[in-house]
Amino acid sequence: MKKKVGKYGSMCLYWKGTLVSTYAVDESDEEKELEYYYEVGEHMINMSKHIGYHIKDQIRVYFGFLNKIERRKREGLPIYASDHDKFAHSLFALLRLRLIENDEKDGYLIIKKKIKPKNKNHLCL
Repeated sequence: MKKKVGKYGSMCLYWKGTLVSTYAVDESDEEKELEYYYEVGEHMINMSKHIGYHIKDQIRVYFGFLNKIERRKREGLPIYASDHDKFAHSLFALLRLRLIENDEKDGYLIIKKKIKPKNKNHLCL
């Protein structure tokens, strides 16, 4: 099972306002972490083009897969680890193509890990 909270927090992936996946953030630099996921989405687009899939077909498949996983999540059906990975790849492919915007309904949200004070006797007012 994947850990959901990393050294620096979590990245939550949403589709149609539903939280579908959560990934650990282990990079101190958010931009570097996000760039990795955008590169994975772009790689998926390029590999599909190389195989011979037209971009319109890819877009239809990405949207269809995201809708299918969101429906499974909403209905309480199991979602496998490989499906979570494909969900992230499809979401970031659509973000890379600028077909969806990262907003409160579709996209990602990075939640930074709460930093605990080193001094246990420290009073917070």
